[in-house]
Amino acid sequence: MSDLAGIKFSIKTTFLVKAMAVYMAFGLLERENQRARRRERVFRDRTNPLDLWTDQQMYAKYRFSRLACINIIDMLQDELEHRTRRNHALPPSLQVFIALRFFGHGSVTDDSGAEPHGVSIPTACRAVRRVTKALCRRQNQFIKFPTTPEEVQQKQRDFMAIQGFPRVVGAIDGTHIRLTNVALGPTEYVYVNRKGFYSINVQLVCDAKYRILNVVARWPGSTHDSRILQESRLGHAFRDGQLQGILLGDSGYALKPWLMTPFLIPQTPAEQAYNSAHRTTRALIEHLNGQLKNKFLCLGGTGPRVRTAEKVCDIITACCVLFNISKDDHIQEPYNHIPDDDNPAPEAAADDDVHGTAVRNDIVRNFFTQV
Repeated sequence: MSDLAGIKFSIKTTFLVKAMAVYMAFGLLERENQRARRRERVFRDRTNPLDLWTDQQMYAKYRFSRLACINIIDMLQDELEHRTRRNHALPPSLQVFIALRFFGHGSVTDDSGAEPHGVSIPTACRAVRRVTKALCRRQNQFIKFPTTPEEVQQKQRDFMAIQGFPRVVGAIDGTHIRLTNVALGPTEYVYVNRKGFYSINVQLVCDAKYRILNVVARWPGSTHDSRILQESRLGHAFRDGQLQGILLGDSGYALKPWLMTPFLIPQTPAEQAYNSAHRTTRALIEHLNGQLKNKFLCLGGTGPRVRTAEKVCDIITACCVLFNISKDDHIQEPYNHIPDDDNPAPEAAADDDVHGTAVRNDIVRNFFTQV
């Protein structure tokens, strides 16, 4: 009996061991299946805005007409195309639409950038960055200062037609783009402007048709407008005689032979007439600053919600490129002559240049004395 009991016990033990092994195998297989299910990527349904929206809706959502969007996509196609289609890589068209939505509405953390296009927020942020860098590389293509005699004379005729101010090729001013939740490091104090908020001080020059001729977007908010011009390539080119004509600036700039500022205290009717023409003509750059921030809301309000000042500067430049592209869109903008409320009042610049004073007096004598 003892041998039979031993055999029965051995059989039961073997059965139990095998059953436990099978149970553990099934348990391991189920856990592996669960991990595989967790690793499985779920791709959202992505829609093509060109197939989804009407022309009016396209402009409201992306600030550009359907044709202009197509042209921008074609222009950036090669740079934005991924090498492979692995992991459902975003096509160039969707990257452009995500970026335009961000530029026009200011965020990818809500329905402005990610959700309407069926992508995650990190994916939308990467798309915005790629499009921004691609547009910045085209700055010299779309933002150009007049250099040939024909170009210079045309700009001067356009400005002269406004209120008779001669020889003007551009109006210059600085505008401040706010920095919010941007990591600025130990030198963050230099980004505080005269109004007390963090910003980038952006130099802009425009022509009489509201086209940007020059943009410098890299200086912190505490930097004086006059210093930005002095250190810029534009300022060096005028001082070296490489550029012709004159710029119009407010009293925050120092008077130069190539940069006319108003009389702080006009003494004669001719000087008053000069100031009036100067104010009306130079107002174009103030209007442009307001238009730029109204078209691309990421530049207004609290500014672009990105992590570094470098990325903010790139976004500013990209928006300026798009602004000039929009001038060829032939669509009447729903705004005009909007004041730039974020721009601090001009602070007095350095002493006026002697040669600049002589040029200004000559302009007053030859063009405004009879007025």
